[in-house]
Amino acid sequence: MEIELKYLVDDREIARQIFEDEEILKLKNEGSDNLIPMHAIYFDTKDEALAENLMAMRIRLEGKVYVATLKWSGGSENGLHKREEINVKVSDEKLISNPEIDIFSRWGIFDELKAVTKGQKLVPIMEMRFNRREFRLDTGKSVSILSYDLGEIRAKGRTTPVSEVELELFHGDEKDFRELGRKISAKYLLKPEDLSKFQRGRLL
Repeated sequence: MEIELKYLVDDREIARQIFEDEEILKLKNEGSDNLIPMHAIYFDTKDEALAENLMAMRIRLEGKVYVATLKWSGGSENGLHKREEINVKVSDEKLISNPEIDIFSRWGIFDELKAVTKGQKLVPIMEMRFNRREFRLDTGKSVSILSYDLGEIRAKGRTTPVSEVELELFHGDEKDFRELGRKISAKYLLKPEDLSKFQRGRLL
């Protein structure tokens, strides 16, 4: 399950301050810094059967690696997002440009995925391009990934900007993870965001 806290950041200077915060840097794992260009294409059936069943499927280029992701179930409240998630590395060029649900055939959700899509072809419905800056934090009770995404979402000929700080639980105590997020958001007056990037794209 994916568990993360998501915050909108109107001023990228705030993100810079967070990533240079001395108290946060005390928790940072040395050598965990990454700057990753992301390019994601989301797919669905023409009648949006996946979205109607609270599912989202994407192929994302993360640096130099293509990853297929399926998310489903769960929800969000006060910026805390919880969803079931599967990630699969993809190297077949045909599946990268024309993905099929068979990518997820080894998981229990596959039968439900087949029932939802009913053999229909998947088509691209949304595109996202952003740069992600991230590093790992270790409190001693929980390990999480602090990231900042800057870019845009494109759908239906429209665009909307992306400027988000996220804290994702890697492993450990969820209560401790949430407390870390509370401290960061309180110090920098961050606005919790209950909509995922995918949900924001669907509103375009």
